[in-house]
Formats: sequence, C-alpha cells, structure tokens
Amino acid sequence: MTATDVRKPRRRSARPVWDEEPSILGKLVKAAFLLCYAAAIVLPIWAVVATSFASERALTRAGGNLLLLPTDVSLQAYREIFSGGALTDSLILTGLLTLCGTAISMVLTICGAYALSRTGSLLHRPILWLILLTFLFGPGMYPSFLVVQQLGLFDSYWSLILPGAVGTFNIIILRAFFQNSIPGELLDAAKMDGAGEFRTLFLIVLPMSKAILAVIALFYAVGYWNLYFQAVLYTPGLDTQPIQVVLQRMLMSSQGLPEGAQAAAQYQAQGEAAPTAALKMAVVVCTIIPIVIMYPFIQKHFTKAVITGAVKG
Repeated sequence: MTATDVRKPRRRSARPVWDEEPSILGKLVKAAFLLCYAAAIVLPIWAVVATSFASERALTRAGGNLLLLPTDVSLQAYREIFSGGALTDSLILTGLLTLCGTAISMVLTICGAYALSRTGSLLHRPILWLILLTFLFGPGMYPSFLVVQQLGLFDSYWSLILPGAVGTFNIIILRAFFQNSIPGELLDAAKMDGAGEFRTLFLIVLPMSKAILAVIALFYAVGYWNLYFQAVLYTPGLDTQPIQVVLQRMLMSSQGLPEGAQAAAQYQAQGEAAPTAALKMAVVVCTIIPIVIMYPFIQKHFTKAVITGAVKG
C-alpha cells in the first residue's frame, strides 16, 4: 500500500458552530421569528395609537374594540386631554412630581454615594451596613403607611416623593462607580490643592460620572412617572391624582368587575360621561410618549455606563 492510497483525515473547522455561515433554511427561520417578534411588539402599540385617533363613529362600528386602521381620524380625544380640565391637571401634576422627585432623589443619592465611597468618612462602615440591610428586610406596606401618617405626610404630595426618595440599589451602584471609575490620584491631587469635598465632588467627580448619573436619573424618572400604588395608598383624598391613577380608573370603568362599577359610579357622581375607547387610548399614548422621547437621549450614556461597569468589575 502506497502513501497515496492512504486518505488524509479531513481537518475539522476550528470555528465554533455559532460562527459558521447559517444555511438558507436557518436564515428564513430567523427572519420569520424576528418578524413575528417585532409584530408582537409593534401591533399592540399601533392599535393603541390608531384607536386614540379614531372618531366616535368608527368606534361604534367596531363595537368599542381596538382599531388597526381607523377610517375616520379625529383629534377629539387629545383636545379633551389638553383642554385644561382634570386630565390636564393630572398630566401637569405627574410632570412636576417627576421633575421634583428626580431632582431630590439625585441630590440625596449623589451625596450619600460619594460619602460612602470615601472610606475614611465618619461612621462609614456602620452606615453602609445599615443601608445594605434594607436589601434583606423591607418595611412592608402597613409600617410604611404608619410612618407616613405619623410624619403628617398623609394626603400630601410629599408622601409620593420623600418615602422613596433614595433607592438602595442606585446608591450602591453609584458608590461602586465612584470607587472603581474615578482615579484616586485625581482626588488626592485635588486635596493637595486645597479643594474641599464639595468642590471635589462638583468639579471632578460629577463631570466624570455623566454616564452613570444619566442612567440613575432615568431610573428615578421612570419610577416617579409611573407612580400608582403610592398615590392610591397615601393620597386618596386629593382631588388631582397622578396620571396613572386616572388611567387605571378610566380603564376599569368599562370592566364588569366591582372596581369597574365603582369607577363608573364615580364618573356618574361627578356628572361626567364614561370615557370612550379613544380617550382611554389617548391617555395611554400620553403616558408612553415622555419615556419614549427621553430614552434616545439617555441611550448612549446607558450603553457607556453598562460597559464601564463591566470593565471595572
């Protein structure tokens, strides 16, 4: 037997399976899956937006259901929202709560995280342990309600901001960023130049932390914009409620449930007609738009903050 008769073994590709070029069938399956996934996300949103622009006649023909292609376009629902009535006041209140709450939360979180990142600060370790314990032991609904009541915050808009002004997760993440991503040499140089802690914080630390600050501000803003449970629990007697509470009452008014009957009775007692499907969906759109507008401006900072956290560990 000669050497030429011996077949050389075929060399297997060193690349893993997921790096190989997919087959035509694989590409078609992936494309079909992505199309179905995108349709499952886009179609409900499109139906909400289309229904918000539908006229009363189109909604009557559809039996009050959501529409994908409204034949008669009307802006009546949005005119009612921004006409200066209760819905307008609710939107303004939610916007003010979001702005004020986010500002207060960011100030407290930045100061707390920076103080905890300075290992030589007063009572550094006991305070850090107390904050970490809140991850394990939550106060519960009833004790939180009693604290708000005893502090005189019940039926006050401050009860929607102060009890949850500082998020433990956010303060720990920001503290880790200050410790791992801010060079200690810069802080030492600032101290040698006579800079105090506040000057070091505002002139050195904060300009280098724009990415993580933008992400934490987004977390706080989304939380305040979506306030619902706290408003139901702490401010039941106030006339103007956050938009999420108003939206829940509007959506429940047409449901065959005890909550729906109660919501419908409230509208009847106030001499108002039950909200139409177009008005409900218009309020939904108004609650979504601010977050949708905000996210593209935060996205680049969000990606940068995630990458920085992954690299720094």
